[in-house]
Amino acid sequence: MEKTNKTTKRTGKKLGIVLSAVALVVSYLHLLEGTSVDPAVLAIVFSGLPMLVSVIGRLVRERRLHADILVPIAMFAAMAVQAWFAAGMVGWIAMLVSLLEDNTARHAQEGIEQLMRLTPQTAHVLRDGQQTDVPVESVAVGDELVVLAGETIPVDGVIVSGETSVDQSVITGEPMPVDKAAGDGVLSGTINQFASFTMRAEHIGRDSTMQRMVQIAGTIEADKAPMIGIADKWGTILVLAAIVLAAIVFAVTGEASRAVAILVCCCPVAFTMATTTAFLAGVANASRYGIIIRSGDVLERLGKVTKVAFDKTGTLTFGAPKVVAVRTEKGVSEEELLVLAASAEQQSEHPLGKALLAYAREQGMELLPAEEFAMTAGMGIQATVCGKKLLLGKPEYMKQHGFAIPYAATMHSDTLGEDEGATSIFVLRDGEFIGFIAFADTLRLYARTLITRLGELKLDTVLLTGDREATAKTIAYQLNMKQVYANLLPEDKLDKLREMEQGKEHVCMVGDGVNDSLALKAAYTSIAMGGIGSDVAVESADVVLVDDEVRKVSYLFELARKVVKKVRNNIFIAMSFNFWFLLLAAVGGLSPSSACLVHIFSALLVAANSATLRMSWNIG
Repeated sequence: MEKTNKTTKRTGKKLGIVLSAVALVVSYLHLLEGTSVDPAVLAIVFSGLPMLVSVIGRLVRERRLHADILVPIAMFAAMAVQAWFAAGMVGWIAMLVSLLEDNTARHAQEGIEQLMRLTPQTAHVLRDGQQTDVPVESVAVGDELVVLAGETIPVDGVIVSGETSVDQSVITGEPMPVDKAAGDGVLSGTINQFASFTMRAEHIGRDSTMQRMVQIAGTIEADKAPMIGIADKWGTILVLAAIVLAAIVFAVTGEASRAVAILVCCCPVAFTMATTTAFLAGVANASRYGIIIRSGDVLERLGKVTKVAFDKTGTLTFGAPKVVAVRTEKGVSEEELLVLAASAEQQSEHPLGKALLAYAREQGMELLPAEEFAMTAGMGIQATVCGKKLLLGKPEYMKQHGFAIPYAATMHSDTLGEDEGATSIFVLRDGEFIGFIAFADTLRLYARTLITRLGELKLDTVLLTGDREATAKTIAYQLNMKQVYANLLPEDKLDKLREMEQGKEHVCMVGDGVNDSLALKAAYTSIAMGGIGSDVAVESADVVLVDDEVRKVSYLFELARKVVKKVRNNIFIAMSFNFWFLLLAAVGGLSPSSACLVHIFSALLVAANSATLRMSWNIG
């Protein structure tokens, strides 16, 4: 219903603008000369009256002067001296600018609307071995779905079988399709381009990537940015100054047309557009890259940030263990050790066991059948592979079974733990130590590039993590981050943020998990990793990176600075036009009609200047 009402209002504005334009052209060219009523009166009716209602409504709601009130003042002043064309033109310009702002706001959500248009209505679900088409709302977590070539993926999930390429541009902004195979995740709203595949549903309905984007986008409030409030304060001064100056000029010269021209010149159309158009164009640019900006003042606050605080796990790192080193003994090759260990872990539910299995499959290794699997929680597992009894786990686990790990191996493992924050699984075959496999959380692909770029932007970076100090320092060293705080509970992160923000620091928090939610909510501004981030973190943050591309953090700061700079440029343009042509009007060098034409040019110039923010650029 709300969307229908907005569409109806836009249509009404367009019709009013067209009819008003026709009336103004007829009036300007004197095509109906001799008639008792100037055709420009129709422009006053079709454009001026709706703007008058809008301005009065805002005045009643806010109970204070604002710059827009100059529009009806100038219009009535022009009517009082029978400058019908000028009066109609003032109303027409204001209506035209209002429509331009509506269109800019609509474009700011175009990325989300595109996702909504791509939403499939049905899904091909496999149940009891049969493929059945059901409404997307009926898909349950764990259901297996078939996605055909050319179809839009209906829910988030993981490919079970098949290989394909997926166009993720609508969500992530990636220009090239991404190859996908069994074990890879796929997002709702993206398009299967190559071949059919079977997937398992993991996030459905409101929890899916696309629906979360739509929900968050609905909270955008473009008209509540503090910069717009500042413009309104200046607008109040402009209203009073224009009225006083017009009164003085009329009192001194006795020429009402000069006073009217001054009021027309001071109409705040371009001035009020300076902030809203720049901000909304910035939001439109961000949405193109799968970034949701939640509230109107975020870009301004990002432009004032002096320090960026990062969570580690899931933000700068992938948040999942990966194999980082393999060490063997007794003539066993790395591949042999990995095959034996992964085969033994096939029934394991431990994160390290799953990580080992995933690594072995990525490497195309063929696993062997395992028997007599047993697990001791928190210690290790045992299994029989090809008649050989394997023990995998901690040194303490081996000791419980009467075996000892060589001192050199434990020292080597400890060194990896200190240098890379690694955790190791030791492997025994029939009681003989044959090596160990080290796991660690690894850096995201563009994490180093991001920290370097933030440094170039003169932004300090700090690591806030609940991880152990050795691991935190290792990651900080790899990223060249000078400040690092480890072993932090959620409330500790909050306290650390408050401590950093004492004085002149403005801190942006970047995180992904429930343990970051307090810091995300309390920070001067905040960014959440939306793809893997928890719902609590996403709801607490000002900005959401839908695809978890951490490199987009630096792009956001660059965008924010460009928006703030564009606002200043726009205000300079608007004020310059107001000042110089106001002087010209005061000395009688500008008629009310000419002042209207000048005003159109200044408003269009501001709109065009803001529109450049919607251009794409390389986010590196």
